Amino acid sequence: MLFLGASAFLGAVAQNVSPISKVGKAKAKMVQDQTFTGSSLTSAKKGKTRDPFISTFGTKETVGKTTYDLQTNGSMQRRVLTGTGNKISCAWTFSSEQGVTSTSTFADRGTGYAHFNGTSWTANPANRIEPIRTGFGGIVVDGAGNENYICHDAAANQLSISKKSGTSWTTSVLSTSNTNAPIWPHTATSGNWMYVIASPSDSNIHTNGIRNGYFFARSNDNGATWLDNMIPMPLIDSVGHYRGGGNSYAISANGNNVAILFGDMGTDLTLLKSTNNGATWTKKTVWDFPIDNFNFAAAAATDDPSNGPGIDTIFACDGSFSMTLDANGDVHAAFPILRVLKDGSTTGYSYFALTSRMIYYHGYSSGADSLVLVDDIFDSWHDCDKVGGVNFGDNYTGATGVPDAAYNSIGLLTMPSISVVPGSPQKVLIAYSSVMDNDTTVDDGIHPYWFGASSLEGQPFRDILVVGSADNGLAWTFPVNVSRTAHFEEAFISTPEIITGTKFPILCQADLEPGTILQNEDLYEPEFQNFQILQQVDIADIFTLGADTLSICNQAELPLGVRDVISGNDGMMNIYPNPATDYINLAVKFVNTAKNVNIEMIDFAGKVVYTTQMQNVSEQSNKLPVANLAAGVYAIKVTTENGMMTRKFVKE
Repeated sequence: MLFLGASAFLGAVAQNVSPISKVGKAKAKMVQDQTFTGSSLTSAKKGKTRDPFISTFGTKETVGKTTYDLQTNGSMQRRVLTGTGNKISCAWTFSSEQGVTSTSTFADRGTGYAHFNGTSWTANPANRIEPIRTGFGGIVVDGAGNENYICHDAAANQLSISKKSGTSWTTSVLSTSNTNAPIWPHTATSGNWMYVIASPSDSNIHTNGIRNGYFFARSNDNGATWLDNMIPMPLIDSVGHYRGGGNSYAISANGNNVAILFGDMGTDLTLLKSTNNGATWTKKTVWDFPIDNFNFAAAAATDDPSNGPGIDTIFACDGSFSMTLDANGDVHAAFPILRVLKDGSTTGYSYFALTSRMIYYHGYSSGADSLVLVDDIFDSWHDCDKVGGVNFGDNYTGATGVPDAAYNSIGLLTMPSISVVPGSPQKVLIAYSSVMDNDTTVDDGIHPYWFGASSLEGQPFRDILVVGSADNGLAWTFPVNVSRTAHFEEAFISTPEIITGTKFPILCQADLEPGTILQNEDLYEPEFQNFQILQQVDIADIFTLGADTLSICNQAELPLGVRDVISGNDGMMNIYPNPATDYINLAVKFVNTAKNVNIEMIDFAGKVVYTTQMQNVSEQSNKLPVANLAAGVYAIKVTTENGMMTRKFVKE
């Protein structure tokens, strides 16, 4: 059990958290929701076959970097677009400020952008696309076929739109109303229709009784003029939502249909859908938080009124979710849940990390609905070493002022992005971030790709998992680990809404250090600033590997510096034996011949204890002396004009 304060994480892991029935308590809660006629929460998992897949999965490219490492307050906007001829566009919140801390100003913060034209990628951006400092946003295509990136102007608290023409961008103020200073927009388009949902910059502004409520706008001329101009979102009221908040929503449009999903910790997850371009709406509760108008920041108890008086642990959403509409008008959504508890004596609350689950929702255009449990952190396949259950480290959260590995979303299965692959039958894919069993920061000399940047051991690393359905959401594969990078962090996942082709593009932020410096005061490692990684996976492989429960545990000791993980960087490096006594072999192979190679051996205190140089190296092995070194942990750092690679070893 983890205790969460109003503004900081507190406490530690409780003992012996019991597994929760897949259908028992959760299904009973769904029955209480009368808008969910006939729906049930079911598990699609069957038996196991073995077809393990080894080595790196798919292709990975570095499309950019950022030192500003927070990408959303909750749900991710869509940050990936695909086009004809294998074209791909990626966007993210960007900064190149150096020596950063959680209080850095990030004066150059804006949107980073990269494009693949079918043959090659643009260079990693050194600047934002806008002339102004902006915040979280998303990329869409308008009815004229132009790429648009919509976010907020951080200084003026108004919405900003950047339109791409050729290879250049033009930024202007979006013509929506700025009366309530909208920020953190999520945008959807369909033809010339454009839809925007946003939060007010003042958290005390109420809409329909909701604190920090929601504002909606729609346009039928690609955002030039607006039929509704930042009106309070219809039908979302304070019965199911005490408060709103930044990025606590997702939006999608397809044809004349548009849908918006709303929810956060301690609120209902509520779906609004329109079949007439947002003129009128219908409402459904996708997940019911049983206490109406519940204020998590107050000293109130989680007492479910349906089962008599007494404090209850209640399944709640963690605030990160994803949704898309298909061509049939069906809604597909993925959202994480976990149990939470408030005893009523304090403003803080407790949550049970080992009850984390990933849920799939299918809202049929016919009006029927279904919920499927697609992953449970307590399921046996998450126990990769089959020893003692799932170990995600002791510092998933830490005491006030202590670095930790948490994000705004508190689940161990979190940050989903859902995509649809049209066809007969239609496929559905969900990519999400998951902590991995025993993959934690530990300075033990065995895991050479974590260099102790935070000096806090036991923080959990996350990988990207994917589950797939080949029958439009009825049955699901086991989770497949697609990132497979032991001792690296993958988070803030975004995928296209609709997949056209045989590849599944996944954009994530990858880092040496779990968590975010902006949230947790983690120390910053400049050599490994936050990479934006675009990975493309064969969709067929997901279904082949997804038949095997072991696919989730297939990790490789592949750092983000090797060629097959980051294309275009320096190359590959290996050291052996490790541990070493008299000497250590250093083997390097560079993508391009390195004119000047500097090799340094560095002790644990950061002192250079050995150095040598090489020139005009393509591939070479060297034997480095270590007999005279004191026993301990050392790093070998190889620097060229193209980049830097480091490995750690133990001198016995």
